[in-house]
Amino acid sequence: MTPDTLERDTTAKVVAERLRSEIQHGTLAPGTRLRQNDVAKRFGVSTTPVREAFAQLQAEGLVRIDPHRGAVVFHPSVDDVLEFYEIREALESLAVSQAIRKIGADVGERLAELIATMRETEDPRAWLRLNDEFHLELYACAGKPRLSALIDNLRDASAPYIHMFVASRPLSERANEEHQAILEACLSGNATAAKRAIRDHLRHASTDLAAFLGQQEHALHGDVPA
Repeated sequence: MTPDTLERDTTAKVVAERLRSEIQHGTLAPGTRLRQNDVAKRFGVSTTPVREAFAQLQAEGLVRIDPHRGAVVFHPSVDDVLEFYEIREALESLAVSQAIRKIGADVGERLAELIATMRETEDPRAWLRLNDEFHLELYACAGKPRLSALIDNLRDASAPYIHMFVASRPLSERANEEHQAILEACLSGNATAAKRAIRDHLRHASTDLAAFLGQQEHALHGDVPA
């Protein structure tokens, strides 16, 4: 690999990281068109690393390359959401069943602290970071890094519309009690109860998200007010 190629590769990764963060945090909303020239100008780079960044984000499911519109931030359908959550339910149930045997007192205390902080956190972006920490720290106890990586990737791909949904709801309607139920089931050592708590949590989330996205789709097409 030549120095020029290495520099271009590094630049593409930096551009991809910046765009990924903006997509996941809702700064770039689903359906937003990403023009190569505009992105290159904004980041002060050529269009080549931007094109490579778009390809990377497409591989991650965050961007779709439309033949007519170019790169567009992924706008999930209700079916997309339900499929994401069906896969997550299978993987996260497996992870929690493996993790439950290895959760020490220190991890239990850390997870309880995260839930306590989530209860007091109003900012949706901060709440979602804590939410990710709770789930990923729990699943890390399984000692299955490939499984954790698959779950992490699915959660990242879901992040843009989860952020929109959480931002639209008051603090009282967030899933803190469901996280508490997951933790209590894990600390009790009851794998069946823990998997049930994860399943209920994810199915509740998928139902709410599907309804939210359906409402957004209707509003987008002028059927009902947003």
